[in-house]
Amino acid sequence: MLTHLLFTDLAGRLRKVTLRIDGDPLLLEGLETIVDGSSLLGFLRVEESDLLVKPVSSRPIVTGYVEGKHFISGLYKDKNTRYNKDPRFVAERLVEYLKEVELEARVGVELEFYIVESVESRLTPVSQSLNVKPIGEADYPQSSLWFVKTYDSPGEDKVGKLLGRVLAELERNELYFSKVHRENGPRGQVEVSTPAGTPIETADFVQHFKYMARVVGGREGFRPVFLAKPFPDDYGSGMHVHVSLWQGASNIFEEEGKLSDEALYFIGGLLEHARSLAAFTNPTVNSYRRLVEGFEAPVYVSWGLGNRTTAIRVPTQHQGRVEYRPPDPTSNPYLSISAIIMAGLDGIRKKISPSEPTSRNLFEEAAGWGTGGRVLPRSLEEALEELEADNDYLQPVFDRELLESYIELKKREAKAFRSYPTPVDYLFYLEY
Repeated sequence: MLTHLLFTDLAGRLRKVTLRIDGDPLLLEGLETIVDGSSLLGFLRVEESDLLVKPVSSRPIVTGYVEGKHFISGLYKDKNTRYNKDPRFVAERLVEYLKEVELEARVGVELEFYIVESVESRLTPVSQSLNVKPIGEADYPQSSLWFVKTYDSPGEDKVGKLLGRVLAELERNELYFSKVHRENGPRGQVEVSTPAGTPIETADFVQHFKYMARVVGGREGFRPVFLAKPFPDDYGSGMHVHVSLWQGASNIFEEEGKLSDEALYFIGGLLEHARSLAAFTNPTVNSYRRLVEGFEAPVYVSWGLGNRTTAIRVPTQHQGRVEYRPPDPTSNPYLSISAIIMAGLDGIRKKISPSEPTSRNLFEEAAGWGTGGRVLPRSLEEALEELEADNDYLQPVFDRELLESYIELKKREAKAFRSYPTPVDYLFYLEY
């Protein structure tokens, strides 16, 4: 029997180790293997590189596209000691921390991404190429962005049918979505929403979904694209995070059908730490190609009631939850969800009152409004500088060593990518 152990690295990529074992792994006792921690960026040095991978979820995931069973797994320093930089361990520590203060977080996400036929790319010091082939869509120019397919039935075209095969594979494992529809991007953008779950359950779903989309796509002839900004003239993809906090059966964000003081303080914490949060919620150079004016992405540190132009939205029909809109699908869900909740908890602890909610359309009025408002970071390097200066609110859930390694890893990434000229440089600057 093939058994696949899935674990997440510091950057958020899902890794896999496959074991061949005798019989059916119904009993997980003793199911483990060693991996080289020095080959995973940001983890261990080569002279002390052994890490154990062991299942941390007893629920096996199966698919008709891959032989064997998959298990979400954790990283261990030894048989009984979790590795402090394991991203899933951060989410586990968050849940335990919430229990200590007699709270429970319920989290759901709206995951946006594109389904295309193929992606071909090439990068050398003297040669660059990119060819993305959409599925059954014209290559609409920027002037035609009004032609969108939002809320078209995703089951009635090829994009929807391919998405349906991914969702069917998840449902056979009792991993259910709550809503699915076409999004604004005409080149095959879709959105899948999850039901509310624990931070661990929701982050696990995101990782399972991305893995299954790639597995099914490899067999069915399509490619999921989770980049925050895949096309220069099209809408970016976000991963909006919805949070509510509970004490037993009571939602502490709601009081007589309106926002409670705790909810307002939670929003205050998100506003206070939004710029440093970006290092987790928008963790790639590509992330900041989405956070620009003109494509319905949140740019300003702001909040509103039912206002989708702000960074924080409180749904008017469900005022018992808070939606944080800046995150994108390239974020490590264990780290980004945990950081969002810790920022909000800091607001509750310090009773940080938010500014007044805005009812203005910040997409249309951005230029004028932005002169008096805080903006989200414009680059990954700027976000990392903010995280270096503002991270106390993440303790005790985020280990100090993890923060230092994450910042160092992402700084190296930003510097390396910044050094590469692109065809845009040659098109516009060659004659200077």
